[in-house]
Amino acid sequence: MSAWLITTVERHDPASVRDVRMLLGAYHDQLLAEVGETTLTAELRTLPAPYAPPGGALLLARDAHGRAVGCVGVREHSVTACEIKRLYVAPDARGAGLGRALVRSAIDQARAMGYTDMLLVAIEGSTATAQAIYRTLGFEPTEAFRPVSGDCTGVRMSYMRRGL
Repeated sequence: MSAWLITTVERHDPASVRDVRMLLGAYHDQLLAEVGETTLTAELRTLPAPYAPPGGALLLARDAHGRAVGCVGVREHSVTACEIKRLYVAPDARGAGLGRALVRSAIDQARAMGYTDMLLVAIEGSTATAQAIYRTLGFEPTEAFRPVSGDCTGVRMSYMRRGL
């Protein structure tokens, strides 16, 4: 079993912001291959926004050596619902349960912020492992709750919801 330290990224911690930017940069490259331009392009410049308090949180996982290996964001969707976004685990850290640990941490964070529902949007087919994690943690298919931004022509999206 691997051990990770999952912490909340604060604006005043430039090393953690830089590490999340590096991880999400790799995620961004994957997304561009699938959907073209996304809102992540702008997010990379403004991190930790749009995941900053009081309505959001950006979580960073480090391995036992202090290396940044994964991240996930929570952001406000409405007064009672949040959206989990940008789940990413570095390729060499996959397969040991970190994705599940990050989602559980995001759920705990969302509960602590007072949300009663968590939503997500995923690209069908390209995030099979993440979608399996979401399903085993109680997420279920739901209707589209927002339009998808960016160039997603011809890309099928999966919308999910979970009560907190």
